[in-house]
Amino acid sequence: MNRNSLSRQFNDKLDEIIGEDLPLLKKVKKFVVSSGGKRIRPITHYYFSMMLGYKGREWADVGAIGEIIHAASLLHDDVIDDAGIRRGKPTMNALFGNKSSILSGDFLLACGLEHLMKLPMSGPLLMIFTRVLRELSTGELLQMQWESDVKIPDPMYERIIHCKTGSLFGAMTESAAVLSGSGADEAARCRQFGEIMGRVFQIRDDFIDYFGDESANGKELFQDYRRGIVTRPVILLRKEISFREKKALEDMWNTPARRLSGQDMFFGLFEKKNIRKKLAVELETEIHKLMHFVRGYSKSQYTDDLMEALRALMVPVQ
Repeated sequence: MNRNSLSRQFNDKLDEIIGEDLPLLKKVKKFVVSSGGKRIRPITHYYFSMMLGYKGREWADVGAIGEIIHAASLLHDDVIDDAGIRRGKPTMNALFGNKSSILSGDFLLACGLEHLMKLPMSGPLLMIFTRVLRELSTGELLQMQWESDVKIPDPMYERIIHCKTGSLFGAMTESAAVLSGSGADEAARCRQFGEIMGRVFQIRDDFIDYFGDESANGKELFQDYRRGIVTRPVILLRKEISFREKKALEDMWNTPARRLSGQDMFFGLFEKKNIRKKLAVELETEIHKLMHFVRGYSKSQYTDDLMEALRALMVPVQ
């Protein structure tokens, strides 16, 4: 089954799961289903379910529930970030206000969990997804506290991206193991794969913001720098520079006008310390770990598809 066909199946399942008792909720459903995206989380769940020998159909339900949780978290994040645009389109909060957007996110979560309770294996699946909800909330709280602090400790950044991105990817792969009847050790290994994959996705986003191709990615560069958000490239830079350079970076980071006037110094340090290459190598190393894991399974269409998806995450090492 190709990715377009899978995306359509997940869209149909999303349409089935999300209720629409009120006119606004019809718009919420349309927003979630039509917003699309690459559906990488549920598709990864499908690949793992098939790799592990699952023969049932609940992969569509569980994958869609993961996507519903993702969509709900985006609605909440957009309110917190006061975001007006996502993927080139107005956000829910821009269209209908913050209160409606928050309640719509809560409604989506209720739809997803209600449907989850109807599924076989609902007990262990519920444990997985309630853990994700806790970690998503924790990650958002930590990000609010630390995202603009250029002195953020590396372990704190790692915890934030684990909670906000890695935890849901981990749930997608772990839940595939639960559906397939795999043992606890196999489920833990699958969860770890998903968590690393989530980390790769986040760091790749961080990379693209500084070193991407605007025409290819459809995303304006340097948004994190302009907003003063500390991401992986900045953390790597702080590890490489002198005490004096760190002090200069800290002095200019918290004031937009100083960041603007200091950008030549900042990007000069990026080039001097070869941050682009270091980050690309870090990504490549993590992706090769994931590929090594996939090679441990019998070669099939699903392992081939997953390997292709992983290769697509590579960035040029220059």
